[in-house]
Amino acid sequence: MKKTIIYTLILVLIGFVSCEKFLEEEFLAGDSTDRRYSTAKGMENLVSASYTTSKIWFAKEEGYDFSTAGTDIYDYGQQHPQQYQYTFTTDFNPTNSRLVVLWVELYRGVNACNDAIAVLSDPERTPFDEDKTKVRLSEVRYLRGLYNWIIYETWGEVHLTTEPVVGVVTTANRTPRDAWYKLILDDLDYSVNNLTDTDNTGNSDYGRVTRDAALAFRSRMNLTWGYHSGDNAYLSKAAEDAKAVISSSNYTLYDNYSDVWLLDNNNNNTENIWAINYSRTEYAVMNVDPESYRVYQRDGDKPWDDREGGHHGHLMFGMQYDIMQGMQRDLEGGRPFRRYNPTMYLIDAFHEDVDERFYGSFKTIWISNNTTRLKWPVGEWHNDPEDTVYYRKPIVEPGDTCIVFIKGVWPETDTLIEDEIIQNYIWHYNRDFWTLDHSHMFNADGTIRGERTNDRNLCFELSKFTDPERAAPNGAGSQRGIRDAYVIRISEMYINAAEALWKSGTNTDEAYALLTTLANARSVDGNGAAMLASYGINSGADLTLEYFLDERAREFCGEQIRWFDLKRSGKMVERMKSLAGNPEARANFSDKFVVRPIPQVQIDAIADPTYQNPGYN
Repeated sequence: MKKTIIYTLILVLIGFVSCEKFLEEEFLAGDSTDRRYSTAKGMENLVSASYTTSKIWFAKEEGYDFSTAGTDIYDYGQQHPQQYQYTFTTDFNPTNSRLVVLWVELYRGVNACNDAIAVLSDPERTPFDEDKTKVRLSEVRYLRGLYNWIIYETWGEVHLTTEPVVGVVTTANRTPRDAWYKLILDDLDYSVNNLTDTDNTGNSDYGRVTRDAALAFRSRMNLTWGYHSGDNAYLSKAAEDAKAVISSSNYTLYDNYSDVWLLDNNNNNTENIWAINYSRTEYAVMNVDPESYRVYQRDGDKPWDDREGGHHGHLMFGMQYDIMQGMQRDLEGGRPFRRYNPTMYLIDAFHEDVDERFYGSFKTIWISNNTTRLKWPVGEWHNDPEDTVYYRKPIVEPGDTCIVFIKGVWPETDTLIEDEIIQNYIWHYNRDFWTLDHSHMFNADGTIRGERTNDRNLCFELSKFTDPERAAPNGAGSQRGIRDAYVIRISEMYINAAEALWKSGTNTDEAYALLTTLANARSVDGNGAAMLASYGINSGADLTLEYFLDERAREFCGEQIRWFDLKRSGKMVERMKSLAGNPEARANFSDKFVVRPIPQVQIDAIADPTYQNPGYN
């Protein structure tokens, strides 16, 4: 055993206070566990507080940083303050401040769960009757499984603990992968076996773990462990769990993919199996003490006390539309932090003529909302000194189409003249709006162009998380999104079951049928077989791992699952070297980066650099 201080476990627990009854919590630190948790109110606070860590990871910048970006589908945007995370140079090392936050908060979440499990598992200590004890214990064991999965897949074989901690811990271990997944699956088995179909399904329980959520997450974990272990029995279990959720008839695929992301469907989404509740809390506060982390911040880091709660996805994937003449920032357009840019691989993965998920995922048209005129008025001709072409710059009026993004080039032979000032955009002379195509966004090898002024400011904007109902376009209230973060949707069950059946060689015909059902809902005209055929899938015999990775990119881009899919499949290094968004990542990425560096605060505490993950010393 190596000497250490598990930094996160020194703290007891801090909850947040909701304006609703759902998951109402109190500040619990500094009081006796036995005294506070012996009452029903105290235990309810502890159970609900165990959910708080999910709000550090899901729909937050740090979570997106290490689940979505730095993969084959997303690269850094122009305003990301730590771009070295995605070029995979030596700057990506144990001093990374964002990893410190995640390490501390994820272990804190595990400790909250362990604390609750210890009390609820003891018939002499639980303040609830037998039935309610099973429900609450199922919730915290599910959450412990979730947090342990993120910890293991982020840092590898680090410290695994099942004991609650009330002070400094001076021992740590390197727990093998098998033990991590055994505990994760044991926790989920308990949740599935002890939750009924009606537990936590009332309106006031929205966001709590249900039996369907436990089945769905166990499907994901069985699929993952089936790949890791090579044991087809787990793949069969993954398919069984997924099909059980589908056959429950509790969920319905939307006919239009964009309806999944309508704010009107936020609280009653027919595809949502389990979500992180942001819409029903006043601020969805994360309860991170800014002073705890300020010492670890680098230049450009956003201070924790300068960050609002709620869903932050609407901030992270936007493009800087408001630099365009004819456009100004507004609530509908969003407040673009420009953290992440989609890769050419992701954009090209969609066949948008048959697959509605492209336009359901990306915003491609902006309507002018500004009276500002373009540089030259109608009728005046401008001579570019570098060119012999004379052309006209017309006026864009509010309500006119101002910007259009396209894949490829326009089929007509219209003249396109590049503007000197806004270098990424070209004025479409015959159509009278700005446009952008692949030749202006990506290099020939698929990497994102970066040599020009507005490169990485302008991209295909992910529109899934837009939030025009937040308080303001700028300033106070502009960051706090009210959208819930969907962690598991019913579409994943169709893909999980199909992939598990294909991978185990059990029934590829059934796998194709499941995918066809999903494709019927995702295709433009309802012809799922034709959409699958466009991707080279005409029967179960055509299924491949590459297809499943492409399909998951199309269905779940931006939803914080990509890193885990690439790790599970064993395709991380191969895909990063051929599809990453910048040439440095393609050159530098190696097996070393499949796990993240353990934060230096941990290594310093034990004064033993050998505890560090290989290659980060």
